[in-house]
Amino acid sequence: MKASLAAILLAALAEGAVTGAWNSSTQESQGSQLSESGGKEFTLTQVKNEGFTGRDGPMAFMRAHMKYTQKLPDFVLEAVNSSSELGMKYAAFSQVGKQMGSVAAHPTHGADSEYAVMVQIGSPPQSIPMNLDTGSADFWVLSTDTDQKMLKGQALYRPASSSSSRRLVGEKWNIKYGDGSSASGILYLDTVQIGGTRVLKMGIESPYTVSNDIANDKFVSGILGLANSAANTVRPVPQGTYLDHIQGQLAQPILTANLRRGAPGNYNFGFINRGEYTGNIQYTPVDQHHPLWKISASGYRIGSKQSQLKIDAIVDTGTSLALLPQRVVDELYSQIQGSFRHPKLGMMVFPCKSKLPDFFLSIGPYNGRLPGEYINYAPIDHENCYGGIQTSAGLPFSVLGDVFLKAQFVVFDYGHQTVGFANKKL
Repeated sequence: MKASLAAILLAALAEGAVTGAWNSSTQESQGSQLSESGGKEFTLTQVKNEGFTGRDGPMAFMRAHMKYTQKLPDFVLEAVNSSSELGMKYAAFSQVGKQMGSVAAHPTHGADSEYAVMVQIGSPPQSIPMNLDTGSADFWVLSTDTDQKMLKGQALYRPASSSSSRRLVGEKWNIKYGDGSSASGILYLDTVQIGGTRVLKMGIESPYTVSNDIANDKFVSGILGLANSAANTVRPVPQGTYLDHIQGQLAQPILTANLRRGAPGNYNFGFINRGEYTGNIQYTPVDQHHPLWKISASGYRIGSKQSQLKIDAIVDTGTSLALLPQRVVDELYSQIQGSFRHPKLGMMVFPCKSKLPDFFLSIGPYNGRLPGEYINYAPIDHENCYGGIQTSAGLPFSVLGDVFLKAQFVVFDYGHQTVGFANKKL
């Protein structure tokens, strides 16, 4: 996962934040324990937003595309131009970064996007709900530096209240988005604690102002990026990710994701829990010329029909939808009675009562199963629903977002630079 010029624009546009207040009494992580080797192992469990209100399919689709490319597909732009409601959403989204120091994480609203992880920042510790994102490498958080008139009561990082906080003068961060806009801010070093591990001088990116889209999110306050640090946007000295800093503390330099549909999932650091998956884990190497978790799948199967089409894809916990090649999307929805591309949304939709086929992603001999019901992302109205698999047309790769990952047990192996997949009980 080495640096590439195209990859620098990828940081921090993470899906998953939502509205509502977080419940500070929720258990967010188990205390770390020592393995036989003496390294630490711990579990970080997602916390639920009790005030969550629902998913926004079109925003999830636009955000997923604009996280990785310079413009939306032509057919989506046509839908934007023909729909005043969609046009307003696009305008609010695409204006992000045109204010000085604005930042966007663009979380997707929805029943499966109502979770965050709790992170302790500063001395004494301040509890901050954040999104864990394997699709970016920046650690940014709303703070007392952020324009308070724009905020809605989110939990804030307060550097002045931390005895260990120190601003690094001259260090700045600048995230370039696919639409050409940017986000920038200042940098602190402070203590960060997660699950019994601690980093004394973690780089914390603090924005001055935020877009309305972010300001209206009352739950999540920042992004915990865990891609390769080559994608970090701090300059002149890029900052390491939290996992970069704690690898030496862990029993093994690995992170596993066991996300769930309609329920809190969990991340394990330093170990693999055999009880969280079935069968064997199939590993595949990461593209060493890319800073994100980019892999190559050897094919796919829809129902009983197998294809050997190679699919290069980013494994991204920070994106809600799965974006796949147009050929795959066409084949999938041809098997769903009544499906069609919505002219005012640019998305594939179908009658909510439709029977949906299972989808399998192939990695060598392994077939990772996505049950048909998981493809139903959210209702549009009483009749039709958004598809959780949409086209990756216009992107340089496919994206395996949460729709797919919630059906899989996933291992991010930093030591061997591989990603592992296994099926699990759903």
